[in-house]
Amino acid sequence: MDGRNEDLDLLAALLDGPFRRLRDDNHIDPHRILVWDRQRQPAIQAVPFLELLSRYPCGEEVGTQWSGQDLVEILQEKHELLRRSLVAQEIAAEREEAQPACGTVVLTINPDPDLPHSWAVVRACITPRQGGQH
Repeated sequence: MDGRNEDLDLLAALLDGPFRRLRDDNHIDPHRILVWDRQRQPAIQAVPFLELLSRYPCGEEVGTQWSGQDLVEILQEKHELLRRSLVAQEIAAEREEAQPACGTVVLTINPDPDLPHSWAVVRACITPRQGGQH
């Protein structure tokens, strides 16, 4: 197994575990993106888009680890996943037994300044409410 797959497995475990609520809230948050930065505490944060650009500059300049095209792709994917997640929330509210899928985007910050950042789509199902929880 390569490092990328191990990272994705660890990210999935974190988002299904201690960061589950943050992930679930982010599915329907139009203003923030999840960022996994192992050099910050907490390691996964929901970062407002404008703050994202000041924390992690993007572009073609030397020293940037992701491009403007990466940002455009992330924003497009976030928009589509947000739209689908809002519909899924409506379905879940109308039919208690339904478990529709939600999704969001996670930007993974590479601690090595010579390597690019990456991003992934993460999905989850809305589970029937139990005592008011997802």
